[in-house]
Amino acid sequence: MARTPQVVEDRREQIMDAAMRVFARKGFDRATNKDIAQEAGITPGLIYHYFESKEKLLRAILEEHSPLRLVQLMPAEILDMPPESVLRYVAQQLLSVVEDEHYVRFARVFLAEAIHRPEAISFSFAGMQEVVSLLEGYLAAKMETGELRRTDPGLVVQVFGGGLMAFVIRRQILREPISLQYSQEEMVEGIVSITLQGLLPR
Repeated sequence: MARTPQVVEDRREQIMDAAMRVFARKGFDRATNKDIAQEAGITPGLIYHYFESKEKLLRAILEEHSPLRLVQLMPAEILDMPPESVLRYVAQQLLSVVEDEHYVRFARVFLAEAIHRPEAISFSFAGMQEVVSLLEGYLAAKMETGELRRTDPGLVVQVFGGGLMAFVIRRQILREPISLQYSQEEMVEGIVSITLQGLLPR
């Protein structure tokens, strides 16, 4: 029976989901295609039909499950909105993904590979740089019009993103009780308002 595009896509997702569970459990280096196939309920040879290598499979997981894709798909009209709305939108979109258990498994794999095999995931930072550049350009334009105080827009984006990621790591990876007491709405409000306090004209 011929494989339809939907069947192919479903099988790819099945393999990636299984691989993510195995990578999170055993680590990338110790995981084998046999482990992944057993987890997915398929034969090991079928994996090669969809992914040339274990490295290509990891790359597909990182590309498919990165929360940065949501921000990259940000509607163009939002850039005409005020800074508070833009920062709140970005924070909400990111947190809506990274607070999900599916993403937490991805984050564990990503962080482990970033520490032990930075060359294997270096490509993923290209997508991150696109988002950073988009926000930098937006903030720089608002500084030019006087809506925001002039400062280094790149540094603002790093502080803003760093605040979000620190919360995510403390809550979802370390399971720190202090950070878990805040709702997503409270986190977004805190990070956005504190970021804007340093940017509003004085």
